[in-house]
Amino acid sequence: MKILDMCAHMVLMMIYDAMLWFFDAVIHTFFREVRSRGTFNIPQKGPVIFVCAPHHNLFIDPVVLMMTSRKESGRRISLLTAAKTFRTWHIGTAARLCSAIPVERAQDLVKPFEGTIRVENFGRGNDNLVVIGEGTHFTENAEPKGLIGLSGYLGNAKIKSIESDTKIVLQKPFQVKFDNPSEKDKRVIDALTNGSKYVLAPHIDNQQTFQSVFDHLHKGRALGIFPEGGLHDRTTLLPLKPGVALMALGAVAQSEDPHMQVSIVPVGLNYFHADKFRSSVVIEYGKPMVVTKKESAEYEKNPRDVVNNYLETITLRLQEVTVTCKDIDTLLTIQAARRLYAPTDRDSTPLPMKVEMNRRLIMGYEKYADRPDVQELKESVAKYNKKLMLLGLRDHQVETLTKLNRVSVLGTFLVRLVKCTIALCLSLPGIFMFSPVFIVAKQISRKKAREALASSVVKIKGTDVVASWKILVALGFAPMLYIFWAVIATHYLYRAGWVARTPVWVVFLLCYLFNILITYSSLRTGEIGYDYFTSLQPLAYSLLSKHNDMHQIEQLKENRRQLSVQVTDFCERYGPLMFDDYTKFYRKYRSADTDSIDDTAISQKSTGSLQETRPSPFKVSSLADVPIFSHGSDDHASSDSEDSGMESSDELNLKKEPTANDAVEQSNTRIRLRKGGVKAFHEAD
Repeated sequence: MKILDMCAHMVLMMIYDAMLWFFDAVIHTFFREVRSRGTFNIPQKGPVIFVCAPHHNLFIDPVVLMMTSRKESGRRISLLTAAKTFRTWHIGTAARLCSAIPVERAQDLVKPFEGTIRVENFGRGNDNLVVIGEGTHFTENAEPKGLIGLSGYLGNAKIKSIESDTKIVLQKPFQVKFDNPSEKDKRVIDALTNGSKYVLAPHIDNQQTFQSVFDHLHKGRALGIFPEGGLHDRTTLLPLKPGVALMALGAVAQSEDPHMQVSIVPVGLNYFHADKFRSSVVIEYGKPMVVTKKESAEYEKNPRDVVNNYLETITLRLQEVTVTCKDIDTLLTIQAARRLYAPTDRDSTPLPMKVEMNRRLIMGYEKYADRPDVQELKESVAKYNKKLMLLGLRDHQVETLTKLNRVSVLGTFLVRLVKCTIALCLSLPGIFMFSPVFIVAKQISRKKAREALASSVVKIKGTDVVASWKILVALGFAPMLYIFWAVIATHYLYRAGWVARTPVWVVFLLCYLFNILITYSSLRTGEIGYDYFTSLQPLAYSLLSKHNDMHQIEQLKENRRQLSVQVTDFCERYGPLMFDDYTKFYRKYRSADTDSIDDTAISQKSTGSLQETRPSPFKVSSLADVPIFSHGSDDHASSDSEDSGMESSDELNLKKEPTANDAVEQSNTRIRLRKGGVKAFHEAD
């Protein structure tokens, strides 16, 4: 029996690896760059739960997690998947082949019933927990601990008790904002005040699912979970569901092995334009938390407090490996500030460093957001960003605008125009052949985004499903399109008499493969042509601009230089006050050659204790003319050891908040040097 089980397990692993090989090709076709950081934090053996957030892509998030974990650490992850998704033929089939574990969710089982509901005395200052029904049969249709919701996906709430056919008491009120309510909030307020159609969902007992998870972990395997409980496109994390803590603690408590322990690894997914074709993604693995028998014993005595403490700690650890911000406007401003802080050459800053810079800038802004100078800087950067949008320019193009010899500019423009035209011509066959896929995928993904937005109370634009549906549509439609073109090519070749003696199936197969080669070659060539195309705009702007326009260009460039100095002042002023190693790392990496800086050079140990709320701090690198924010946990995908030659975690603890006098003394020198410009700072330092 054991031999049969081992053989079955080997077959499943081979299928799993084959699926990941296929997914790897798909993901690297959709994304231009996929980078991983901190993979040395992945335990090589023993049970582990990968806690991944934010959940911004239905199909892509789990695939990127499984793919990078398998490639960099050899761990095969079984994902917890919503049973509703598990039952679909497209994603469900792939989930089964990848050993996913289905989880039934109450919100996926909602059904409409007769009657209307309203909340008794609904409004500000009331508990809003009593639901009154008209024409309802709650005792027959509803269940304690089940859900009751409003029609139109406006929201739902958990049922505490059923008092009668027309009265229900909720465990918590419906979520609604009375201060500055959105359009959806207004609809919820109207529905709960004046009455609305409703839906009910049964209470789900996931004991069998929990037991499957326990058995999986007891075998020393890896599990993946998205603890936010659903998809969203917000700039902050959703409140985490308690399942991940219950699974880790429960698995350890149930095991008879006295040395049983489960590692919880926080995983952050950081996308650059998640819904765009040929965009980029960085997946970051944080330092694992270990659940032992000691914690499980405390859990058995006081489960609620222990679970809440773990959820709080996991949330903090996820914030260390993700880029979160209170709103989209602030995030856009922070990203603009990062571009002002980094070199104008985008390629000189590695993708993981951009993620870390965004994170550090957000941390600094959130800490000092109330200070007038910080607010003034934020407004200035936001105005600069809007000005670029109005001009149709990007930040890295500003410095390429020039008023120098127009003949030289014209020569550069013509050379790049020729290269762009050649690349476009070479990519035209693939564009023509594959354009139906792009058109259909775009239309369907937009439709799915609208449907997802209408059925959710947490989504902002519904962009979290766009990329996934683009890939799913392409996977279904592209093979049919290749067959169509292969049939036409085969027919033409036989009609021309070029392959009269070759079997039809051989000609068809070769034509099919040749079509794939054409589209892939066109994709790569088109990327090169697009890069040349984007570089033409500032050159054309410089050539066609009149004297007044050139004055405006110079003003824009000067505005950028001033903002770059101000952003750097912000980092120099507040960085050393927040983090011990700011100056140390500046001096260490200031003179390093940019081309030699890789992820290993900017990696360092994670800070140690579970009580720490932030990773280690600003550090500086020569990836810019000025020091950039440090990367605080770990980095390179190929790192296999935590020993990177950096300071110990004890040396990387956060500093205590200094006094105002200390702050002035520590920053005055840098600020004075900044007055003379970035170059003067380096020379004086």
